[in-house]
Amino acid sequence: MDKIEAENLLNNSREKLDIIDEKMVNLIVERTSLAGDIASSKKVLNKDLSDPERESIIHERISKLIENKDINKEHVFEIFNILFAMSKEEQKKYL
Repeated sequence: MDKIEAENLLNNSREKLDIIDEKMVNLIVERTSLAGDIASSKKVLNKDLSDPERESIIHERISKLIENKDINKEHVFEIFNILFAMSKEEQKKYL
C-alpha cells in the first residue's frame, strides 16, 4: 500500500465510522426514549427502578451475540452498563 492508498483507506474508514456513529447515537436516543413507557409500567406493577435480573438477562443475551466475535467482551458490557445507567436516569424523571 502506498501513501495515496493509505490516505484513501483512512478517509473512507473515517467516513464509515461517522455513519456508524450517527446510527449509534440515533439508536441510543431511541433506546432511552423507551424509559417513559418502562417507568410507567414499573410504577403500575410496583417494581423497583433497578432490575438486576433483567440486566443479567441482557448480559447473557449480549454474551451470546458476541460469542464468536473478535471484540472485548468486558468493554461491550461496560457500554451496556452505561446504557442501563442512562435508562435508569431517564426513568427517574417519570417516577
